[in-house]
Amino acid sequence: MSNPQLHTLHPRGHGGNPYLSSGGVKGLSISVVFTTLATCFVLARLYTRARLMNRMEGNDWMIVIALTFSYVFMALFIVEALNGVGMHGADIPPHILIKQMKAFWVTIPFYNAALLCAKASILMQYFRVFPIQRMRRISWVMIGILATYGTWAVLSAFLNCIPVAKFWDPTIPGYCLSMKGLWFSNASMHIATDLAILIIPIPALAALDLPKRQKIALISIFALGGFVCVTSVCRLVALKKIADSDDPTYDNVDAATWSAIECNTGIICACLPTLRPLISHILPHLLSTLSHGGPAYVNRPPSRAQPPTYWHGTCTVSTTITAMEEDLEPGRCISPSAPADRILTLAPGMDASGKEKLMVKDAKGVEELKEVAVTIESRTESSSSSPSR
Repeated sequence: MSNPQLHTLHPRGHGGNPYLSSGGVKGLSISVVFTTLATCFVLARLYTRARLMNRMEGNDWMIVIALTFSYVFMALFIVEALNGVGMHGADIPPHILIKQMKAFWVTIPFYNAALLCAKASILMQYFRVFPIQRMRRISWVMIGILATYGTWAVLSAFLNCIPVAKFWDPTIPGYCLSMKGLWFSNASMHIATDLAILIIPIPALAALDLPKRQKIALISIFALGGFVCVTSVCRLVALKKIADSDDPTYDNVDAATWSAIECNTGIICACLPTLRPLISHILPHLLSTLSHGGPAYVNRPPSRAQPPTYWHGTCTVSTTITAMEEDLEPGRCISPSAPADRILTLAPGMDASGKEKLMVKDAKGVEELKEVAVTIESRTESSSSSPSR
């Protein structure tokens, strides 16, 4: 009879890693999918802004920062998954559990930072899309609220325990904030700001003088931000589960997964309103038909009663245009009063009395588009006609 031999028993894992659980693989896969989707939308946004619109702004860079934080979150989630997240704590050796908890400790502030930057990007878009003083004030107030509670959310995540090592090693003497209270308060603030950002533009959108179908499509795009609210609530439910759990490493998968979904969905929703020029560039007849409920509007002759908001060839625009700035393409303004041709951007604005009018923006400032005759030459067409101003 052979001598008995002692064997070290490891839990069953995936891919040769004994600490990679099925729950960890599932959560990580979802995180990778949503991060990839967010990357595609951000790249589409950057192409639209830099190549088609020739205009990169602060809100575009803010969404790039948000995506960067999302990638850091995903990298840390990978570390958690490789070190036993989704497994019962009793099956994880102490040195492996410490690696997992260290990664978990760092994911919290980066999750908050990614989501806060995505929200800030949306509010910064409101400055440009809705050039109304009241909207600007509300947006600034919201940015102030985001900055205040965001600073608290990030710092409290890093300094949850004093000393910080007590977070992953409870045997160390020290003090920790209530996990349940901290997570629930921050999650509640995220949900509240999600709802506020969703509601803020509704009055301005409803007041836009646009064709009915175009207005419905526009409101629908902004309303997709409501999906972020849904993911925030789902994450809150998952947080309650882990806060009440006696086996947090096993129950942490859902909370981590919903955190990845929430911050990447926020990034995607922040990009959606900026992509209309790209869709118009690829499928111009589609958007024209949706906007006006008929054949492509670009084939109709321009008129003073209903001037176009997209120009293909040379046509005349007037101050009666009311549209989102994203609906107005940059063009070449040829004016006898100008010493040379200038590349200008048409965008909604306000005159000195506060009345909304179509404005002409250039590098030197903003001036009101005076009479009905300013010729705009499309970037895709080279023909022009003599304008008057």
